[in-house]
Amino acid sequence: MTVSPRLKKMLLPMALALVLVVCAAFFVVRRSIRPRREIITVNGNQLYVNKELLPNEYTPEDFVREGDRVSCPLLPYRTGVDVSSHQGEVDWNAVAGDGISFAMLRCGYRGYGQSGKLNADTHFKDNFKQAYAAGLDIGVYFFSQAISEEEAVEEARFVLEAVKKLDLTLPIAFDWEVISNEESGQEGARTDGLDEETVTACALAFCQTIQEAGYEAMVYCNSETGYFFYDIAQFQEQGLPIWFASFHSDYPNYYYHMDWWQYTDHGSVAGIENGVDLTIWPLERDPSDGAQDGASSSSVSSALSQ
Repeated sequence: MTVSPRLKKMLLPMALALVLVVCAAFFVVRRSIRPRREIITVNGNQLYVNKELLPNEYTPEDFVREGDRVSCPLLPYRTGVDVSSHQGEVDWNAVAGDGISFAMLRCGYRGYGQSGKLNADTHFKDNFKQAYAAGLDIGVYFFSQAISEEEAVEEARFVLEAVKKLDLTLPIAFDWEVISNEESGQEGARTDGLDEETVTACALAFCQTIQEAGYEAMVYCNSETGYFFYDIAQFQEQGLPIWFASFHSDYPNYYYHMDWWQYTDHGSVAGIENGVDLTIWPLERDPSDGAQDGASSSSVSSALSQ
Protein backbone atom coordinates (compact mmCIF):
# COMPACT_ATOMS: atom_id res chain seq x y z
CA MET A 1 0.00 0.00 0.00
CA THR A 2 1.39 3.38 -0.98
CA VAL A 3 0.85 6.62 0.97
CA SER A 4 0.08 9.72 -0.96
CA PRO A 5 2.28 12.80 -0.54
CA ARG A 6 -0.71 14.71 0.82
CA LEU A 7 -1.33 12.09 3.52
CA LYS A 8 2.34 12.12 4.42
CA LYS A 9 2.15 15.88 4.99
CA MET A 10 -0.84 15.35 7.29
CA LEU A 11 0.73 12.50 9.27
CA LEU A 12 4.10 14.17 9.90
CA PRO A 13 2.82 16.94 12.20
CA MET A 14 0.66 14.41 14.04
CA ALA A 15 3.66 12.15 14.60
CA LEU A 16 5.77 15.05 15.85
CA ALA A 17 2.99 16.12 18.20
CA LEU A 18 2.74 12.57 19.57
CA VAL A 19 6.48 12.47 20.18
CA LEU A 20 6.32 15.77 22.06
CA VAL A 21 3.43 14.51 24.21
CA VAL A 22 5.30 11.31 25.07
CA CYS A 23 8.48 13.26 25.94
CA ALA A 24 6.55 15.69 28.13
CA ALA A 25 4.82 12.83 29.93
CA PHE A 26 8.16 11.09 30.49
CA PHE A 27 9.63 14.29 31.93
CA VAL A 28 6.70 14.76 34.32
CA VAL A 29 6.82 11.16 35.51
CA ARG A 30 10.60 11.31 35.91
CA ARG A 31 10.35 14.45 38.05
CA SER A 32 7.62 12.88 40.18
CA ILE A 33 9.64 9.77 41.03
CA ARG A 34 13.05 11.41 41.43
CA PRO A 35 13.74 13.70 44.42
CA ARG A 36 14.33 17.36 43.69
CA ARG A 37 17.99 18.13 44.15
CA GLU A 38 20.33 21.08 44.21
CA ILE A 39 24.09 21.43 44.39
CA ILE A 40 25.87 22.88 47.42
CA THR A 41 29.56 23.13 48.34
CA VAL A 42 30.78 21.42 51.53
CA ASN A 43 34.44 21.44 52.58
CA GLY A 44 35.39 22.42 49.04
CA ASN A 45 33.38 19.58 47.49
CA GLN A 46 30.22 19.94 45.45
CA LEU A 47 27.40 17.53 46.20
CA TYR A 48 23.72 17.06 45.59
CA VAL A 49 21.25 17.57 48.44
CA ASN A 50 17.69 16.32 48.50
CA LYS A 51 15.28 19.28 48.63
CA GLU A 52 12.37 17.00 49.50
CA LEU A 53 13.76 16.19 52.94
CA LEU A 54 13.07 18.30 56.01
CA PRO A 55 15.44 21.30 55.85
CA ASN A 56 17.36 23.07 58.55
CA GLU A 57 15.04 25.86 59.69
CA TYR A 58 17.68 27.91 61.54
CA THR A 59 19.49 31.04 60.34
CA PRO A 60 22.41 33.05 61.76
CA GLU A 61 19.87 35.50 63.22
CA ASP A 62 18.60 32.78 65.59
CA PHE A 63 21.87 32.59 67.53
CA VAL A 64 24.26 34.94 69.31
CA ARG A 65 27.85 34.10 70.29
CA GLU A 66 29.27 35.74 73.41
CA GLY A 67 32.71 34.43 74.24
CA ASP A 68 32.53 30.65 74.09
CA ARG A 69 28.77 30.48 74.73
CA VAL A 70 25.89 30.59 72.25
CA SER A 71 22.36 31.71 73.06
CA CYS A 72 19.03 31.84 71.24
CA PRO A 73 17.53 35.31 71.76
CA LEU A 74 14.23 34.39 70.09
CA LEU A 75 13.74 30.86 71.43
CA PRO A 76 13.85 29.13 74.79
CA TYR A 77 16.91 26.90 74.90
CA ARG A 78 19.14 24.78 77.09
CA THR A 79 22.92 24.45 77.22
CA GLY A 80 24.66 21.14 77.76
CA VAL A 81 28.07 19.52 77.91
CA ASP A 82 29.31 16.18 76.67
CA VAL A 83 31.95 14.64 78.86
CA SER A 84 34.25 11.63 78.84
CA SER A 85 37.31 10.48 80.73
CA HIS A 86 39.28 13.07 78.74
CA GLN A 87 37.89 15.77 81.05
CA GLY A 88 39.20 14.02 84.16
CA GLU A 89 37.48 14.68 87.49
CA VAL A 90 34.45 16.98 87.19
CA ASP A 91 32.78 19.09 89.88
CA TRP A 92 29.21 18.62 88.70
CA ASN A 93 27.69 21.02 91.24
CA ALA A 94 29.89 23.76 89.81
CA VAL A 95 28.88 22.72 86.29
CA ALA A 96 25.19 22.98 87.19
CA GLY A 97 25.80 26.41 88.68
CA ASP A 98 27.37 27.68 85.46
CA GLY A 99 24.27 27.59 83.28
CA ILE A 100 24.53 23.93 82.25
CA SER A 101 21.28 21.98 82.49
CA PHE A 102 22.06 18.71 80.73
CA ALA A 103 24.95 16.35 80.08
CA MET A 104 25.71 13.69 77.49
CA LEU A 105 28.14 11.23 79.04
CA ARG A 106 30.34 8.84 77.11
CA CYS A 107 29.68 5.38 78.47
CA GLY A 108 32.11 3.59 76.17
CA TYR A 109 33.94 3.40 72.89
CA ARG A 110 35.30 0.99 70.32
CA GLY A 111 38.99 1.26 69.56
CA TYR A 112 39.86 2.33 66.04
CA GLY A 113 42.68 -0.19 65.74
CA GLN A 114 42.12 -3.38 63.79
CA SER A 115 41.01 -5.36 66.86
CA GLY A 116 38.14 -2.95 67.51
CA LYS A 117 37.93 -3.73 71.22
CA LEU A 118 34.95 -2.41 73.19
CA ASN A 119 35.91 -0.30 76.20
CA ALA A 120 33.99 1.25 79.07
CA ASP A 121 34.66 4.91 79.85
CA THR A 122 36.52 4.84 83.16
CA HIS A 123 34.73 7.95 84.49
CA PHE A 124 31.20 7.09 83.35
CA LYS A 125 29.80 5.78 86.63
CA ASP A 126 31.21 8.64 88.71
CA ASN A 127 30.10 11.22 86.14
CA PHE A 128 26.57 9.82 86.09
CA LYS A 129 26.25 9.62 89.86
CA GLN A 130 27.47 13.16 90.44
CA ALA A 131 25.70 14.79 87.48
CA TYR A 132 22.45 13.15 88.58
CA ALA A 133 22.92 14.38 92.13
CA ALA A 134 23.55 17.88 90.79
CA GLY A 135 20.14 17.82 89.08
CA LEU A 136 21.21 17.64 85.44
CA ASP A 137 19.28 15.77 82.79
CA ILE A 138 21.46 13.00 81.43
CA GLY A 139 21.87 11.08 78.19
CA VAL A 140 24.76 9.00 76.95
CA TYR A 141 26.74 8.49 73.80
CA PHE A 142 28.91 5.70 72.45
CA PHE A 143 31.93 6.40 70.26
CA SER A 144 31.51 3.88 67.49
CA GLN A 145 33.97 2.40 65.05
CA ALA A 146 31.60 -0.29 63.84
CA ILE A 147 32.25 -1.71 60.38
CA SER A 148 29.13 -3.88 60.18
CA GLU A 149 25.57 -3.98 61.44
CA GLU A 150 26.53 -6.85 63.73
CA GLU A 151 29.20 -4.72 65.40
CA ALA A 152 26.77 -1.81 65.74
CA VAL A 153 24.28 -4.07 67.51
CA GLU A 154 27.10 -5.29 69.75
CA GLU A 155 27.85 -1.67 70.67
CA ALA A 156 24.20 -0.94 71.42
CA ARG A 157 23.96 -3.96 73.71
CA PHE A 158 27.13 -2.80 75.45
CA VAL A 159 25.44 0.55 76.13
CA LEU A 160 22.19 -1.03 77.28
CA GLU A 161 24.07 -3.15 79.78
CA ALA A 162 25.84 -0.04 81.10
CA VAL A 163 22.64 2.00 81.57
CA LYS A 164 20.09 -0.68 82.45
CA LYS A 165 19.69 0.51 86.06
CA LEU A 166 20.18 4.22 85.43
CA ASP A 167 17.53 6.92 85.18
CA LEU A 168 18.27 8.44 81.77
CA THR A 169 16.17 11.42 80.75
CA LEU A 170 17.83 12.11 77.39
CA PRO A 171 18.60 9.98 74.34
CA ILE A 172 21.38 7.50 73.68
CA ALA A 173 23.50 8.83 70.82
CA PHE A 174 25.42 6.92 68.14
CA ASP A 175 28.71 8.75 67.54
CA TRP A 176 30.57 7.30 64.53
CA GLU A 177 33.46 9.44 63.36
CA VAL A 178 36.10 9.42 60.66
CA ILE A 179 39.56 8.82 62.11
CA SER A 180 42.39 10.93 60.74
CA ASN A 181 45.74 9.50 59.67
CA GLU A 182 47.36 11.40 62.53
CA GLU A 183 45.14 9.59 65.03
CA SER A 184 45.32 6.13 63.49
CA GLY A 185 49.03 6.07 62.66
CA GLN A 186 50.63 3.67 60.22
CA GLU A 187 48.20 0.89 61.03
CA GLY A 188 45.28 2.93 59.78
CA ALA A 189 41.75 2.97 61.20
CA ARG A 190 39.59 -0.12 60.92
CA THR A 191 36.84 2.06 59.43
CA ASP A 192 38.97 3.32 56.52
CA GLY A 193 37.19 2.85 53.21
CA LEU A 194 33.66 2.33 54.54
CA ASP A 195 30.91 3.68 52.29
CA GLU A 196 27.68 5.56 53.00
CA GLU A 197 25.52 2.46 52.75
CA THR A 198 27.53 0.58 55.36
CA VAL A 199 27.86 3.45 57.85
CA THR A 200 24.16 4.31 57.56
CA ALA A 201 23.25 0.67 58.14
CA CYS A 202 25.45 0.63 61.25
CA ALA A 203 23.72 3.72 62.65
CA LEU A 204 20.27 2.32 61.98
CA ALA A 205 21.14 -1.05 63.54
CA PHE A 206 22.46 0.64 66.68
CA CYS A 207 19.46 2.95 66.97
CA GLN A 208 16.92 0.20 66.35
CA THR A 209 18.47 -1.91 69.11
CA ILE A 210 18.32 1.04 71.49
CA GLN A 211 14.70 1.80 70.59
CA GLU A 212 13.63 -1.80 70.99
CA ALA A 213 14.87 -1.61 74.57
CA GLY A 214 12.56 1.36 75.22
CA TYR A 215 15.04 4.23 74.94
CA GLU A 216 15.19 6.99 72.39
CA ALA A 217 18.13 6.95 70.01
CA MET A 218 19.94 9.88 68.44
CA VAL A 219 22.63 10.27 65.76
CA TYR A 220 25.65 12.53 66.19
CA CYS A 221 27.28 13.87 63.05
CA ASN A 222 29.35 16.69 61.62
CA SER A 223 29.51 18.01 58.07
CA GLU A 224 31.79 15.17 56.96
CA THR A 225 29.68 12.31 58.25
CA GLY A 226 26.38 14.16 57.80
CA TYR A 227 26.92 14.71 54.07
CA PHE A 228 29.33 12.01 52.94
CA PHE A 229 28.70 8.98 55.18
CA TYR A 230 25.03 9.10 56.18
CA ASP A 231 21.86 8.75 54.14
CA ILE A 232 19.87 11.34 56.05
CA ALA A 233 16.64 10.35 54.27
CA GLN A 234 16.63 7.07 56.17
CA PHE A 235 17.13 8.84 59.49
CA GLN A 236 14.25 11.21 58.77
CA GLU A 237 12.03 8.27 57.82
CA GLN A 238 12.75 6.76 61.24
CA GLY A 239 12.29 10.10 63.05
CA LEU A 240 15.81 10.00 64.51
CA PRO A 241 16.96 13.27 66.12
CA ILE A 242 20.23 14.71 64.82
CA TRP A 243 22.97 16.15 67.03
CA PHE A 244 25.07 18.25 64.67
CA ALA A 245 28.60 19.51 65.33
CA SER A 246 29.93 22.68 63.69
CA PHE A 247 32.57 24.68 65.55
CA HIS A 248 33.43 27.57 63.24
CA SER A 249 30.09 28.97 62.14
CA ASP A 250 27.49 31.46 63.31
CA TYR A 251 24.73 28.87 63.25
CA PRO A 252 24.35 25.12 62.63
CA ASN A 253 25.08 25.38 58.91
CA TYR A 254 23.69 21.97 57.97
CA TYR A 255 21.31 21.70 55.02
CA TYR A 256 18.96 19.22 56.68
CA HIS A 257 16.86 19.36 59.83
CA MET A 258 18.79 18.98 63.06
CA ASP A 259 17.86 19.13 66.73
CA TRP A 260 20.97 19.94 68.78
CA TRP A 261 24.00 22.03 67.80
CA GLN A 262 27.39 21.25 69.31
CA TYR A 263 29.06 24.59 68.68
CA THR A 264 32.49 24.33 70.31
CA ASP A 265 34.96 21.70 71.44
CA HIS A 266 36.88 23.97 73.82
CA GLY A 267 34.25 25.64 75.97
CA SER A 268 34.98 26.90 79.47
CA VAL A 269 32.71 25.61 82.22
CA ALA A 270 33.15 25.90 85.96
CA GLY A 271 34.09 22.55 87.49
CA ILE A 272 35.80 21.24 84.35
CA GLU A 273 39.52 21.94 84.06
CA ASN A 274 39.97 21.06 80.39
CA GLY A 275 38.10 22.50 77.44
CA VAL A 276 34.75 20.82 76.91
CA ASP A 277 32.19 20.42 74.13
CA LEU A 278 29.14 22.66 74.48
CA THR A 279 25.75 22.05 72.89
CA ILE A 280 22.72 24.29 72.52
CA TRP A 281 19.26 22.74 72.41
CA PRO A 282 16.58 25.08 71.02
CA LEU A 283 13.34 23.93 72.61
CA GLU A 284 11.23 23.50 69.48
CA ARG A 285 11.41 19.73 69.59
CA ASP A 286 12.21 17.62 72.63
CA PRO A 287 14.40 14.60 71.80
CA SER A 288 13.76 13.22 75.28
CA ASP A 289 10.08 12.53 74.59
CA GLY A 290 9.60 8.85 75.31
CA ALA A 291 13.28 8.45 76.14
CA GLN A 292 12.59 5.66 78.55
CA ASP A 293 9.27 4.05 77.73
CA GLY A 294 9.46 0.71 79.44
CA ALA A 295 13.12 1.05 80.41
CA SER A 296 14.02 -0.16 83.85
CA SER A 297 15.52 2.17 86.43
CA SER A 298 16.34 2.30 90.09
CA SER A 299 18.07 4.64 92.48
CA VAL A 300 21.42 5.96 91.32
CA SER A 301 23.21 5.00 94.52
CA SER A 302 22.15 1.36 94.34
CA ALA A 303 22.89 1.11 90.61
CA LEU A 304 26.38 2.53 90.89
CA SER A 305 27.37 0.66 94.02
CA GLN A 306 27.57 -2.64 92.16
